[in-house]
Amino acid sequence: MIENLLKPLAWLLIIIAPCLIYPYLLHLGVDPQVSLFTAIAVTTTLFWMFNLLPELIPALLALLAVMVFGLAPESVILSGFSSIAFLLAFSIMGLGVVIIESGLSYRYTLFLLHRLPANTRMHQAAIFFTGFLFTPIVPTIIGRASIVGPVMTHLVAGWDPRTRARSSTMLYTTGLDSIHYLAPWFLTAAPANLMVFALLPPQDQQTFDFMFWAYAASVTGLSLLGFYFLASWLFFRGHGKVALDRAAIARQRLELGPMSHFERVTLFGVILLALGIVTMPLHRLEVHFIAFAVLCFLMYLGVLDRRTFITKIDWAFLVLLAAIIGLMATMRHLHIDRLLVEQLGLVSELMREDFTLFVLLFSLVVLGVRLLIPLNSAILILATAAMPFANQAGITPWLVGFIMLIIAETAFFAYQSPYIYFLRNLTQTISYSEARVQTFHALLIPCKLAAIYISVPFWHHLGLL
Repeated sequence: MIENLLKPLAWLLIIIAPCLIYPYLLHLGVDPQVSLFTAIAVTTTLFWMFNLLPELIPALLALLAVMVFGLAPESVILSGFSSIAFLLAFSIMGLGVVIIESGLSYRYTLFLLHRLPANTRMHQAAIFFTGFLFTPIVPTIIGRASIVGPVMTHLVAGWDPRTRARSSTMLYTTGLDSIHYLAPWFLTAAPANLMVFALLPPQDQQTFDFMFWAYAASVTGLSLLGFYFLASWLFFRGHGKVALDRAAIARQRLELGPMSHFERVTLFGVILLALGIVTMPLHRLEVHFIAFAVLCFLMYLGVLDRRTFITKIDWAFLVLLAAIIGLMATMRHLHIDRLLVEQLGLVSELMREDFTLFVLLFSLVVLGVRLLIPLNSAILILATAAMPFANQAGITPWLVGFIMLIIAETAFFAYQSPYIYFLRNLTQTISYSEARVQTFHALLIPCKLAAIYISVPFWHHLGLL
């Protein structure tokens, strides 16, 4: 009932807002092009906030409006489709599809059950590091959920009833967190990371390639990892021995047979990508070039066929990403980023004078926005609003975006992050306590803040602060 009432009001606001904003800014003496772009941007943001249309549509409408009114050259407006961020996202998503479609996850699950000690502590670690292992190379959280979910289900199915009752909530929480908790650590781990990368100035995009992003985030990532297992051990206390049917597991492995050609080629492609990234200091090739070359190689071998290529890659997100890059390029072309910094200098001053307080206040804002708005829309709004102030404060915009990503990856309810719905559907046979999962995620917030504060000296050392 409330939703039915709010939707017409939201549409009314979207219609009225640009009609009021544009003449008001003209009255204040603002440049007509800047006024028009601001009205378009506010309207687009309202669409995202109220979730009235899929995220892609408002972005495309904004791109169309900018072109129709000639606010920037077409080479600027459409620059997103030729950007490094677009090519990187396309390549990594293609590789992610290959990994998901290969069926390696089931074989990997049986391997874990066969090799690991029959102990829930080891199974928890295996689930978490499975998600972590695929974090840099599967670029969507839902993609990683489709890998981790079956592994969790097979593991729990192999448990005895007593262990299931005692430890299922712990394992479900671990599986859920394994696919998103450390996503900010790696550039290619999530669409939100690629959005932040796309919003960086061109010179910063050259600096924050895959390796330097991971290096700059390393202290935070390692701190988050340590805090996570400490908090999990203190909160759940559900560890113990598991009674497994080893003979049944051996029969399943025998029935599965040797690795197929599809699986072998996929595994080779993953190893090739990992080696290419690790050896970047030697060959000096950028990560987007490596990922694109590996994708082309796999397509040449027929691993990614035409139908899968068309239906499984998230083309809507890729177009959304290109549209956002084009809109941000238009904003820079109109020098709106400079105007924002001049008008809201207090934000830059707080960043510069008291970074600790800024992190705390900014985190509260991010958490508040995330309670109302889904992840990707929240990142779009917050990154666009906050990152332009960083340069003025002598801080790299990446740092503001990175902190935002860490805090934004906090969800208590399924509507905040669609991957929660997806993982629930994949793991319907696992019984868990929703209240305990939410309480544990609340406890992780101070852990995240502590990890950020621990990293401050390291960021000073790198010259990011």
